[in-house]
Amino acid sequence: MENLETMIQKGQKPYYRPDLERLLNNLGVTAGDTLILHTSLKSFGYLIGGAAMLIDTVLNCIGPEGTLVMPSQSVNNMNPKFWQYPPVPQDWHDDIRETMLPYDPQRTPVDDALGAVVAYFYRYPNVHRSAHPLYSFCAYGRDAEKIVENHPLDYGLGTESPLQKLYDAGAKILMLGTTFETNTSLHLAEYFANRPDIEESAPVLVDGKKQWVSFKNVDLDIFDDFLDVQKEFFQKYADQIKQCSLPSGEAYCFSMRDCVDFAKAYYQVKG
Repeated sequence: MENLETMIQKGQKPYYRPDLERLLNNLGVTAGDTLILHTSLKSFGYLIGGAAMLIDTVLNCIGPEGTLVMPSQSVNNMNPKFWQYPPVPQDWHDDIRETMLPYDPQRTPVDDALGAVVAYFYRYPNVHRSAHPLYSFCAYGRDAEKIVENHPLDYGLGTESPLQKLYDAGAKILMLGTTFETNTSLHLAEYFANRPDIEESAPVLVDGKKQWVSFKNVDLDIFDDFLDVQKEFFQKYADQIKQCSLPSGEAYCFSMRDCVDFAKAYYQVKG
């Protein structure tokens, strides 16, 4: 209720469902769309109904022929020897690995940094979540199962991942109060930059028992430059990006394919 109290003190009004419906309409979200959604509830000031109302409104907007996808990563499930923010003492590693639970699409929580909306959405009835222990996606709608099935362990955000399926499906990226710092689709472009492989590992269930498995990936976001990509992409595609203001942020909707293709070229030059 802290945000609500602040708004009342400032004489501001809450954000209601009709406001959200108008916002989605102005952003060009229509029936049948396939969306990958990134959102911050704080950007709405105080959204009446919170995460539940937001998801219900978006699903109503895209209708039964649409598909809604959100990243539902659980990178905290990674082997502690790969932890970087912060790294942990080596003498902790064995105890962490021993006590860490194996990944379970139904039970493993999403990372806190992804926010309250996806924490609500991945438990929503009839949502499908992919099997990758670190880089899962959850989806609801017509193509949900197809998008998240057969998510390979190797290169979990690459050309065999749900991101590639979204790209092929002509998905739109919908950012409600977020920036490219949360734009997971940029990682797909990084796989075209000829970076060397790295090893990652995580616990999974194999025949009902916990087992640590290793898999390949590439170093992601090594330049910490997603906001630079945003600035250049928005300049180049200004006429094709829908933008609306929120009480405490901005909302955008644009073609995932345009975004990824732009980022591919950017990273092929940068490395």
